[in-house]
Amino acid sequence: MKRKGSKDVQKVDRKTPQTPIEEENEDLKCQLALIKEEAILMRKKMAKIDKEKDRLEQELQKYRSFYGDVDSPLPKGEAGGPPTTRESELKLRLRLVEEEANILGRKIVELEVENRGLKAELDDMREDSLAAAGVDSSGTGGQQCREQGEALSELRQQLQLVEDEAELLRRNLADVEEENKKVTSELNKLKYKAGSHEAGSRHGGGADPAKMEAVQEELKAARLQINELSGKVMQLQYENRVLLSNMQRYDLASHLGIRASPRDSDAESDCGRDDDTPSCSASSPRLLPPHRKREGPIGGESDSDEVRNIRCLTPTRSLYSPVDSRFLSRSLKDRQHMIDIRIEAERLGRTIDRLIADTSTIIAEARVYVTNGELFGRLDEDDEGAESESMSSCIG
Repeated sequence: MKRKGSKDVQKVDRKTPQTPIEEENEDLKCQLALIKEEAILMRKKMAKIDKEKDRLEQELQKYRSFYGDVDSPLPKGEAGGPPTTRESELKLRLRLVEEEANILGRKIVELEVENRGLKAELDDMREDSLAAAGVDSSGTGGQQCREQGEALSELRQQLQLVEDEAELLRRNLADVEEENKKVTSELNKLKYKAGSHEAGSRHGGGADPAKMEAVQEELKAARLQINELSGKVMQLQYENRVLLSNMQRYDLASHLGIRASPRDSDAESDCGRDDDTPSCSASSPRLLPPHRKREGPIGGESDSDEVRNIRCLTPTRSLYSPVDSRFLSRSLKDRQHMIDIRIEAERLGRTIDRLIADTSTIIAEARVYVTNGELFGRLDEDDEGAESESMSSCIG
């Protein structure tokens, strides 16, 4: 009897440590508690969102009762209020609704991810429970399976509740998006009606098609003028680069003091004689050397065209001789003339860039006004006169 009693005590001691199934059940209970807490938080958030929605609906009703319906004409007098305040209030409400919609969308995504994770855990636990039920056929195993089945049923119920709450959140999100669309449409209508109201008050109602055609013709003429000026700018830039290269060559030649051949000096004197006045051509023959008969190329006649061009562009020693000092004064004048041309080209380029920028802004504003139906409400005769004067001053 003592041996049997001792064996029973040992069996009881062996059963005291927890089995993996019990640990899984405890984990499931903890997860269930967490899910319940999250469900309570979601309910509180939904209650807050419902209160906020009711408050916004009440504000919308107040605005409608104060400002009138959107489809009705704008009220005249002080009761209507300025359109800028209405637009700012609607923009603020629109931003708030968009932020709430973004928050709800993020919450829905998080809940869907949690639901997927819980479903995967339930499937794993179901497979483990079936395997444990097949291995352990004792009474304790059956009791544990029943407890696990009850826990699984509770978890399923909780998951169903969470899914229902997620569906409710989706519906609320759809309602918020519809409200957002309505607010945006009301804002656009108010903008359009405010612009048309201002245009009618300024111009006596209705736009003049002849004036619109005149503005379009002015825009076309401005575009053509911009194209012509851009072509002139490109041409002046090219000429500026050519003049800069020539001036660099003159500076290099003046610093190095390149000595030219007799034939080059003769060619330089011939070129100067052709360009001078008849008085200079009458006094120049005393400077020319006597002409000699020669055979074959002398002094670089067989050179290529590039070398000849370089020689023509580089000044020779005769330009700086005291006899031909008039060429030195002419080169200084040419250099000063080139510097003046470069300064004028830079100034003209800056003026044309400013004119192009001003004209592009005018064209963009005109397009916006034409598309929104606010062209004749925004443009005044004084503004048109000032813009035409600024364009004429920039062109001049």
